[in-house]
Amino acid sequence: MNADRTNTLLNVSDLEVSYQKLKVLFGVSVYVKKGENVVLVGRNGAGKTTLFRTIAGFIKKGKGNIVYKGKEIDRLEAYEVAQRGLKYIPQDKQVFSDLTVRENLELGSYATKDHEWDTVLVHFPKLKTLLDRKAGNLSGGERQMLLITMALLGRPELVLMDEPTEGLAPQLVKELKDAFKEINRHTTLFIIEQNLPLTAEVADRVYSMKEGKIVAETTARDDIKEMVFEKYL
Repeated sequence: MNADRTNTLLNVSDLEVSYQKLKVLFGVSVYVKKGENVVLVGRNGAGKTTLFRTIAGFIKKGKGNIVYKGKEIDRLEAYEVAQRGLKYIPQDKQVFSDLTVRENLELGSYATKDHEWDTVLVHFPKLKTLLDRKAGNLSGGERQMLLITMALLGRPELVLMDEPTEGLAPQLVKELKDAFKEINRHTTLFIIEQNLPLTAEVADRVYSMKEGKIVAETTARDDIKEMVFEKYL
């Protein structure tokens, strides 16, 4: 594992999580430094979503520690974690379907007290033309754009994204890839991604997860580009 922990924003150490008697995470340790784009890869059922949901406060840990900006957050409720500047975007792309895009953003502004939409809509200008459309009538890619935009309200320091490109057309994947690079200029990203070529393009570091354990950390840029991390899955 890479020993350089300068400017560490998130540090998860020896994390264990169970669903009743079924153990899902086994001594998981990961860290994310400020300004990084870290990607977590692994097959379905590897425990990736469980890790993110535990970090975000939706699942309670069994053992281990979750430290964000130097303070333990593993006993906080999910809304308290979000208030501290760590946002989680789940995999299901669920928005408030009966509300318009504008009303979804207004809810995000109400929660964060951030009404500066232009600073986040700059990443997805298409949403400006869809403000009065019901969110339930958006495409999967448009819903993902809306969710990311809502998550960026309040200027979080770290955003966890769970498979943001799943099920999207190649052109939309490219748009999100370009957006990730721009967002990463101001916001640290930790992303679960099944698209390995995309991972090779955007990741600063890659964690490989298998059967509830971190089995490799790929740090060298050339190794990431050549998708060396794939052999661990």
